[in-house]
Parts: sequence; structure tokens; C-alpha cells
Amino acid sequence: MKRNVIFTGRGMLLCCLLGWIVLSTSAQEKRDLLTNEIKQFPNTSYLDSNPLSVFPDRGTVHQSLSQLPEEIQDRLVEEGDEAIEYEWPAIPVSAYLDFVRNGNRTRMQSYQNQRTKALKSLVLAEMLVQDGTYLDAIMDGVWAMCEQSTWVLSAHLSAQKDKSGMPDVEEPVIDLGAGEVANLLSWIHFYFRSDFETVSPLLARRIELELEERIIAPYLARDDFWWMGFDASFVNNWNPWCNYNVLMTAALVERDQEKLRQVVEKSAHSVDQFINYYKADGACEEGPAYWDHAAGKMLEYLELLKHLSNGKVDVGSQSVIQNMGNYIRKVHIEDDYYVNFADASARLKAHPGIIFRYGQYISDERLKGFAADVAQKEDLDQWLLKGSLDRTIHNLMEYRTLETQKAYQEKTPYFWYPETEVAGGRGDDGLFFAAKGGHNNESHNHNDVGTFVLYYQGNPVFIDVGVETYSAKTFSKDRYDIWTMQSDFHNLPQINGVSQQQGNDFKASSVDFSEGKRFIRFGVEIRHAYGESAASEFWNRSYELDRKKGAFTIADQFSLDKRVAASEVHFMSLYPPVKKENGSLSISLPNGQDVIMHYPSDKLSLAIEEWPVEDPRLLKVWEQQVVYRLVFEQVGEQVKDKWEFEVTTP
Repeated sequence: MKRNVIFTGRGMLLCCLLGWIVLSTSAQEKRDLLTNEIKQFPNTSYLDSNPLSVFPDRGTVHQSLSQLPEEIQDRLVEEGDEAIEYEWPAIPVSAYLDFVRNGNRTRMQSYQNQRTKALKSLVLAEMLVQDGTYLDAIMDGVWAMCEQSTWVLSAHLSAQKDKSGMPDVEEPVIDLGAGEVANLLSWIHFYFRSDFETVSPLLARRIELELEERIIAPYLARDDFWWMGFDASFVNNWNPWCNYNVLMTAALVERDQEKLRQVVEKSAHSVDQFINYYKADGACEEGPAYWDHAAGKMLEYLELLKHLSNGKVDVGSQSVIQNMGNYIRKVHIEDDYYVNFADASARLKAHPGIIFRYGQYISDERLKGFAADVAQKEDLDQWLLKGSLDRTIHNLMEYRTLETQKAYQEKTPYFWYPETEVAGGRGDDGLFFAAKGGHNNESHNHNDVGTFVLYYQGNPVFIDVGVETYSAKTFSKDRYDIWTMQSDFHNLPQINGVSQQQGNDFKASSVDFSEGKRFIRFGVEIRHAYGESAASEFWNRSYELDRKKGAFTIADQFSLDKRVAASEVHFMSLYPPVKKENGSLSISLPNGQDVIMHYPSDKLSLAIEEWPVEDPRLLKVWEQQVVYRLVFEQVGEQVKDKWEFEVTTP
């Protein structure tokens, strides 16, 4: 990527999703909460004798749809009418092969997304009007999905033995894509089976056959899908996501009570691995953008299991489950900004329906109130109908209760996740910071040990750029060639010309956090993240937020074994920094206020670089075509020193 230098001082100055390429060492704690709950009951005594009774029937969904505002009902009919015209094109095999040929996963996924979107639109429209208008189109869509060679996404076909990129119909595997399609078809089977059978029994039987062969049978037969977590090496959002879809499929379609029991108990054992892997503090290692499909999908699984067991299997009172739920509330900054380390994006349209259901599950009024606050700031149709058919059905059952929930708007004054090593806090005048320790082998990892973000009155000052659109390179050996993954493009030093490296051994140490009436402090030793080539005896990075003064201080105190090259400190800014006199610079924010940074100009020279933002995902987050890197380069050849940067507000 080409950079444009617009100011030069003295001198000039890379989940859920694909977690198997980043392996951690072991589970955090062998809790086995679900398995231990189930062990209390003999055989299937904990399961409802009629599993289908726990789901809202078609009449209930129709009633809820018919009570929606007229403009939303009109939109559902309009989208259903559009979907009737959809012609269900086959997915070309070349669309699958794109991924191995050039890393493109989008073309194949767009075909599958169009299919599932059309089916969802048809189903909602028919359940609203109830006159058969959309039934033939629904049958066409279901048949097309059953005829599709695989529901597995092209990026995930490497789970099959054949590595050509072409689907192997003789080896069914379960991924996020297959699970989502299975979930959709299961709901359609539940609501429209009798309609299908008035035409012919063959379509309902075909759905059952495909779900058995593609989902239930391989799930029960195999223990080696990496996301199951049975090898205890690594678990991420795939685990609850896939397990939820499998359990929902079995609950809606499987008539054999013994087979359903097997799915329940195996899935509980698997989701236990996800809960075991989570640190007790409940922080989402993958960041807030993944919370919805990590802790959020776990919530959906736990909620379903609770319903299927008539409330007998319920772990909502466990502290780790409560901590996991409240993470999303605590790391909320302002508006749609959330703390975004790793592959998480800084801006997030949080799903109030899932947050509310989580609050219900753990009986937490603050979390339910936070969901209500999120919902009130977004138009009903923007979240009620968002996501899968499964999500929409649940939203329809809960939205009126959510609308009556009192909003909780109080911001968390500080948070500290001691095991995940993530902290943050707020000042009285609107300054907010978050910082992290950790290691460089976390899920969706960036080389970012010791980095931070800083906001003022909801506006980004120093940012974590985030991640570009996923491609094959994102989850390959070349991951850290991507600029947004590299420590040089985080708010971190470059030590003796050396950047951070990836792996478990490149980690933080001596992490410390303290909070008082006036100050919030976070300190971390980061030299181990750079390796021996940095020749560093120690490099202590510390942050201090003065709540009363409206000031934030970043300090680097270090000692090098020898000087190899000039060390640097980098900061990433969304808005253009302007160099002032006497070692200061200003950053003008959209609210018209300037944030000032003071730096030791006798020790460091400053270069300000423009870095173009060309990726669609990053453009959507930051809404501008450039970000700025501040490069402070060491003046002189000191091997011991302390550099302080103070950010002050108006």
C-alpha cells in the first residue's frame, strides 16, 4: 500500500470465523456446566415429551405479524412479491472454485444468501397473508435448496478430504452455512409440512431426508469437526453457532426421541467445551462484533435447551454465563461504537433481541434495559426483521415485551477483565479509553499486545483500524502481511526497528490495573511481544486517565540491551492531525472541538502519514477514504528513556 507523507519531522519514517488456523493451548477451566446438569436426570426424563410444543405455532406467528405497523406489513408483502419472481439459479461450480483460485468467497456466498433471503421473504409473507399466494414459490425454493449439492460455504470446503475447492457430495460436513440452511428448512418444515403434504408427501420427506443425511447423521457419527472442541485445543463462535443449528434442526424435525436425546447430550458436551474455554471474566476474545455469534449464539442454544427440558437444564445463574452476557454492555462506547480489538469492527449494529433474551435468561435488568436502549435508537423494522428466519420468529415473540422494558442508559464507568487482560474507563468530560494485554495467538488475532483506543464525547481520536473484507489470505499463513494485522498499524511502539510477532510466546506480562475516584490506570510490559531481536531489557507501556482534569497519558519507559535502530511510536488517527509549536498537535473532531496531544519534541520527531482506505468493509466503518498514522521517531541513540504523550480536551 502506498502512503503519502504530508508532514515530516527529523527523518522518515500488517472468526467466527475460521478459528482452526489459530490454536490455543488448552481450555481455561473444566466446568462442564451442561453435562453436569443433565446427569441429574435419568435417560430422557429431562426432555419434553412433545418437543414441538415449545415452539410458537403458525397462528401465533400470524397474529404477531398482523399486529405490526402497517408500513412493515406492506414491506413484508412487497418483499414476498419480489421473491416470487426469483428464479432459483443453480450455483456454478466455478463460484465454489473461486476461493481456491483467487481467494474470493463472496460470489458463492452471494448465491446462497440470495436463496435464503428469498425463502425467508416468502415464508413471512405467506404467514402474514395466509392465503396460499406464496406457497408454490416456497416449494420451489425448498426444492432448490434440497437439490443444491452442498450447503457448505466455499471457504469452508477444506473440511472435506478433497481439497480441490469443489463440493464432495459423498462427504457431508457441517459448517456455518450448512447449519443456517438446515435451521431455515427445519422451520419451514415445521410450519408448512401439512401444506406440502396436501400436494404430495414427497417434499416434506425430502426435507427430512436431506436434514438427516447432511446434518443429523454426520453430527452423531463424527467427533472430529474442529468446532466441536472435543480435542480441547481451540474453540470459538463456530461451536455454539453450529451446535445451536443442529439442535434446532433435530428439535423441529427429528421424531425419534432417542436420537433427539443423543443430539441434545452430544451438543451439550460440545457447548461445554466452549464455556470451558471462556475465561471466567466473560470477555469475548473475538471482540464485540463477534459477541452476537459467540455468547449470543450460546444464549440461543442455552435458551433452546432450557425450553426442551421444561426449565430443568438452566445455567443462567452461573457467574461465567452472566459475565459473558454483560460484556456487550460494558464495552459499549457511544452510539454504535464498541471497543474493537482483533477482527472486530469499531461500529456495530448490536441486536437488541438477542441482548434482551440474554438478559431474560440470566435475570439481569441492566442487560435487558441496555437492549431496550439499543432498540429505541433504531427503527423497529431495522432490527425486528434482521437476520435469519429463526431470529425473526424469536423477535416477533419478544418485541412487545422489549418495548415495555425501561431503558438502561448508564454507561459503565470502568471495566477490567483480568484474565483476558482488557480494561477501559471513562472520564467526567467524555474521554473514554480501552487497552489490552493478552498474547498474539488469540482468536482472530492481530499483533496488538499493549494497544489502546481513545474516544472523546463519542468521537474516535486514536483508533484500532479493524479488519478488511475476509478473503483466503485473511486466514492463511500470509495473514500478517495484511497491514491492519500488524503492530505498526496499531497504537504501539516499534522497538529497535522490530515489530510485534505472532504466536503464544509473544505476549504481555506484568499487567496491572487500578481504578479510583480520579484516576484509572493500566500498565503492561510488552517486550515479550517483540521477541529477542528487539534487544529489549524491558518496555513498559502505561495509560492513565485523569477523570477530573480531562487528560489521558500514554507513557513508554524502556531499557534496551543495545541500540540497533531508532525506535518509533505509532498512533492511528481517524481525523487529520495538525502539528503545532512546542511539541504538540491537534486533532479536530466532528463536534467542532480540538483534542490536543503533547509529546517530547526533544526526544521524538514527528511524521504524519496518510494511509488510503480502499476496502469496502473498512469504508463502511470509517466512512472516509484515508486514515492517518502518526510516526514518532527516536532522536538520538538513548538505550534508556521515558516518553510521555498527554492528550488533553477543551
